[in-house]
Amino acid sequence: MMFYSLSRMIRQMRRRKEVGVAVLLGVITISIVGNTLTFYFFDRVERPEITIWDGLWFSIVSITTIGYGDISSTTLGGRIGTAFFIVLVGLATFTTAIGMAVDWIADSRQKERTGMGKSGLRGHLMIINFPGESRVRGVIKEYRDDVHHGSAEVVIMSDKLMELPFNIDGVSFIRGDPLDEENHQRANIARAGQAIILSPSHEDPRSDSLVASIAFVMNNLNPEIDIVVECLDLKHAALFNVSERVSMVYTLQLANNMLVQEAQDPGVSIVTQAITSNQIEGTLSTTVVESTPIEAKSYVGVAKQLLDNGINLVGVVRDRTAKVNFDGANLAEGDCLVYVANTRLSWDSLQGLLL
Repeated sequence: MMFYSLSRMIRQMRRRKEVGVAVLLGVITISIVGNTLTFYFFDRVERPEITIWDGLWFSIVSITTIGYGDISSTTLGGRIGTAFFIVLVGLATFTTAIGMAVDWIADSRQKERTGMGKSGLRGHLMIINFPGESRVRGVIKEYRDDVHHGSAEVVIMSDKLMELPFNIDGVSFIRGDPLDEENHQRANIARAGQAIILSPSHEDPRSDSLVASIAFVMNNLNPEIDIVVECLDLKHAALFNVSERVSMVYTLQLANNMLVQEAQDPGVSIVTQAITSNQIEGTLSTTVVESTPIEAKSYVGVAKQLLDNGINLVGVVRDRTAKVNFDGANLAEGDCLVYVANTRLSWDSLQGLLL
């Protein structure tokens, strides 16, 4: 009941502010129009060359306190009009309007800093949860290092921060519970292009459940958004069967694998770092097979043809299962080709190399 009353009071205050702005603009308009007409009708008698546009110019420079002095009223009627419409009514109203505009700008900036504003972005990346400053900074940098996302706008959502601890161009903040639909609406999820949901804590076994719930909410709000989630435990994979647009990364498992692999085969981590980073030339990329050639093509032949063009086919994902052994496997529509190349290629480009 208290929350409802508070919300109602806030709505009423907003309506009053909107009405106040409308009244101020109306009074300013009346002041300018009134002074323009009195100046034109009275002063034109003595100076026939005066036009209505001269009156408008005189009114604007007077009410804004600029006062160039190039035009002024010389008649009694014109001066009375200026004293009333500009001095008594216009100046007070105009300065009040300027003060409200300054307050509005300051309020908007404060809301943006504290995550209480709204996002008007389109095609932006949403990063959900804030497990740490260095981690989030790293994700943003890696994402923007890709040639296709160099100028990408980013919206961070978290209920654990009062404001962002850093200031990065193109990165904004929405403060609130990621399970609350209203907060996603403020982040303009309907226009977002991609989302990355980070685990809030690697120590909490319930993190996967929270991340899965957030993915479910986001997918319902925008079924077209591509969501990448951080999953800590392989046993929780079933939680993320929300949509084909939701993909998982097992960060802890990958880290453990790399530690063991590097211990057994030194040098593996260096190559892995190179092919998984946008900061280094020669990065892992993917392309989906959109059509199957008339004649069946084996992946062994495909791998050879691509390698001749400087593209190293690493594996194929089919029905969410990875294939790295290409013996007996043929190119099929819907397959996702994973390869190392200097740039991400469209299916038409790749198909041209296979002809």
